[in-house]
Amino acid sequence: MKLRNLLTSFATMAILAGIASAQVGGLTTFTFNKQAFDTAMVNGLDGNVMGYQYVLIKKGQVVSEDAGGLAQNAADGNVPMTVNTPTNIGSLAKFLSGTAMLGLMLKPNGPAQYDNGLTLNQKLERKIWTVMPNAWTNGMQAGVEDISFRQLLQHRSGFDDQKPNNRTVLGFLKDPDGFNPAQFDVREYSNINYVLNGYLLPAYSTSSAKQSYNNAQNMYGWTDAQTDTYFRQGMGNNMHNLMKTRIWDKMTPKIYPNCDAANTLQNVAAYGYNSVSDATTGQITSSIDTQGHCGGHGGYYLSARALANYLAHFAATDLIVNQEARDLMHTDDMAPADRLVWSFNKSSAYFGTNFNMPNVAWSNGVAGGWRSIIIKFPQDYYLVTVTNSPDITADGLRAIGFQAFRDATEHNFN
Repeated sequence: MKLRNLLTSFATMAILAGIASAQVGGLTTFTFNKQAFDTAMVNGLDGNVMGYQYVLIKKGQVVSEDAGGLAQNAADGNVPMTVNTPTNIGSLAKFLSGTAMLGLMLKPNGPAQYDNGLTLNQKLERKIWTVMPNAWTNGMQAGVEDISFRQLLQHRSGFDDQKPNNRTVLGFLKDPDGFNPAQFDVREYSNINYVLNGYLLPAYSTSSAKQSYNNAQNMYGWTDAQTDTYFRQGMGNNMHNLMKTRIWDKMTPKIYPNCDAANTLQNVAAYGYNSVSDATTGQITSSIDTQGHCGGHGGYYLSARALANYLAHFAATDLIVNQEARDLMHTDDMAPADRLVWSFNKSSAYFGTNFNMPNVAWSNGVAGGWRSIIIKFPQDYYLVTVTNSPDITADGLRAIGFQAFRDATEHNFN
């Protein structure tokens, strides 16, 4: 794999104080004030959360990184936080499974995959029900048959995030309050979109998967609920293995997303706490314990450095996706509701005026005491920030990142 602008080893951290760039806003040169960025980040985070990590990259290279506070308090072992400490990234797992789905559409897993020969835009128009087993489509709510993969990845499916009762996959597909026709094709963030994307990722990669479970249901007389259990377990395991073999193992260096931290990372991971001053035992989780498999929506543990490594490969190579997919995910001038995978959009006069980037794409993760964000800044900068107490909200972390980037760049426009 050719790592165009990626460091030969991401573990060798290049700290770049001033980076020349293409012309910006009429400027012939553009510089980034690393010290100003770090000062703003540390002032915003240090002492205000139990522990924190951040890594800023540009074109696959590390610009700045830091960590502070505790990954585990005195009650749990008094472990310091570092940029290599695995932490619960919550819904940032959606970025992993969402980009993996786009990559699978770009580079099929083999001749048995759906839609070989079609363009990426054509593949995104496939209706999700066509990949589902009969146990999921039997009696599903009217309108679900219209949902495309594009709408799933855009959070425009019509699945209601305020669903009050049965929040299982079958509940969303079949219960009257799971799908809202009035919400169809209207953007509304809903966890179930990427729960489904996680299961459908391996199902899309092998077109025989659906029929295999249909045959098993007929052969063994399983109910829809029983078939659902087997299908989710099989697809959940296959999802993790597919992302591992197609992406994580091919990165430099490899990364090891882990959804079983409570059983395998308990001595090294960042625990989640109720506040910066929490002196009680923290929380550590395992998707294997709670649902038997990993999920495309959350539950993974990664360090800020490992997640930044993923973003470096995403932004600077074609290993995960190509430029066509990155442009479908977000461009500066696209309608915000049309973006793929990126969870949120924030308008900014500063970025709009100075960088012609009025809408900044970002995603967050909220799980227990953990908070995490990734931001796509102008000029190919990407920021990862993670904490393990909720004293600062995810949007608060986003605001700290915005201010830090402004502090590091506004001298170019004065």
